[in-house]
Amino acid sequence: MLKHLSEPTLPEASQTVTKAEQVGNYELGGTLGVGAYAVVRLAIHKKSGVKAAVKIIPKESPKAGLTKAIQKELTIHRGLHHRNISKFLESIEEPECLYIFVEYAEAGELFDKIEPDQGVQEDLAHLYFVQLISGVKYMHSNGISHRDLKPENILLDSSGTLKISDFGLATVFRYGGKSRFLETPCGSAPYVAPEASVLQEVYCGDAVDVWSCGVILYVMMIGNTPWELPSVESEEFSRYSKTDNPTYEPWSRLQGPVRKLLLSMLRVNASKRITIKGILKDEWYNRPNGLMKNGKVNDPLLIASLLMDNVNESNDCSPVVAYSQPLNTGRIEQSQSLVSNFRNYAFSQPNRNNERASDSSLGARIAISWQDEALELSQPATQLTEATFMEVFSSERLTRFFSATEPDVIIDALDEAMVSNLVAHTVHTNVQKIAISTTDQRRCFLTGEIKVVPYGSDLQLVIFDKSRGDPLEWKRMFKALVATLQDSENPIHLQMNP
Repeated sequence: MLKHLSEPTLPEASQTVTKAEQVGNYELGGTLGVGAYAVVRLAIHKKSGVKAAVKIIPKESPKAGLTKAIQKELTIHRGLHHRNISKFLESIEEPECLYIFVEYAEAGELFDKIEPDQGVQEDLAHLYFVQLISGVKYMHSNGISHRDLKPENILLDSSGTLKISDFGLATVFRYGGKSRFLETPCGSAPYVAPEASVLQEVYCGDAVDVWSCGVILYVMMIGNTPWELPSVESEEFSRYSKTDNPTYEPWSRLQGPVRKLLLSMLRVNASKRITIKGILKDEWYNRPNGLMKNGKVNDPLLIASLLMDNVNESNDCSPVVAYSQPLNTGRIEQSQSLVSNFRNYAFSQPNRNNERASDSSLGARIAISWQDEALELSQPATQLTEATFMEVFSSERLTRFFSATEPDVIIDALDEAMVSNLVAHTVHTNVQKIAISTTDQRRCFLTGEIKVVPYGSDLQLVIFDKSRGDPLEWKRMFKALVATLQDSENPIHLQMNP
């Protein structure tokens, strides 16, 4: 079994010890995410005002070998210093918890900016692929294999620069000039290399990262993953593995140098797979790109506007896919603690909308924040030069809508829409919230929640807040639910802007 598929939950006692208000020189803010053995919260340095993401790991965690794994993650992450890798800040150990502070990637996950079945412009894909390879090359030069490169671990900072995060599955594959084979099956479907997903098979740490980078590039170009798992159980992968030159859809959409590079990265036989050294010499990798210089973003505002154009061009909200058969559908009338299930204790830094929406006590501030963003949306394009990357493009705008309908009616309509689309969920009527715990079309976990928050005097803001899973699939689900709401017998009035 791949390591990311384990499904424990954070002990109830741990949910109490992670509620400290300050640790060291940091003031702790709202919860950004909850994992199986950790909670991630926003932290602000009291002197500098710098934001950080802090992973809080209760020491009472029952996971065997967890302490050793945490120390390994700390050692690896602490030693990595590269502009395309999330920066390790510090760790603080207290009697009840271990606190790990890392760079806060304010713009969230890169894949929040990619439309399902559409992808991004080739220049954007090239920019972020170059930055991704730059970070991976650095890791490999230090003998480190990440082993879990996937959308949740590819973040953007406030200037639109890519950051690789989450080193919970990282390991040393080369030391003192000597390489060793790895044995532990781990990774995340559908990004894991075939040799790393099979028990009793050894593999090369650098080769599995190259494969994952290839799948990430494919998704940026196509807007979907090529298969659910690189296994004969997957019809798509089985078909792909039988040819060296797939010509069927959507592979037929990939032409020229980028196709050649992708096929060389996604060679099933790892010994024939292109290496990082080979990628650095590749024609497509070295193509001219006005969006960057020496691997750095030239103009953050231009990047933001291109990403926004990409989103605005995709306004089709037709249902795309039915989700998993509901496993835990129902209503909870009284408040109770919900914990999202994550792979092991380590998980990527959540996206920005968690910062504003995770704490129900922030309702008023959420509304004010969204009013400010509504003003940003209404500004003419000529004012882009006066804005910042975060003001021009914010991930919250992608999976939310506004409605003048009463909150209870919205919750009821969403409940029916999720039943219709086979989305496993639990309704919390007393707090105007729906918790989602389902699987996507690739049978990968997809969790989060929907919150209905007052916006001004007449509107409700409905926020779809992902806590785990592929951002593309979360967006695909959002579109399917919106379409169902609009096509129902008694459709609620909704709008994408206030």
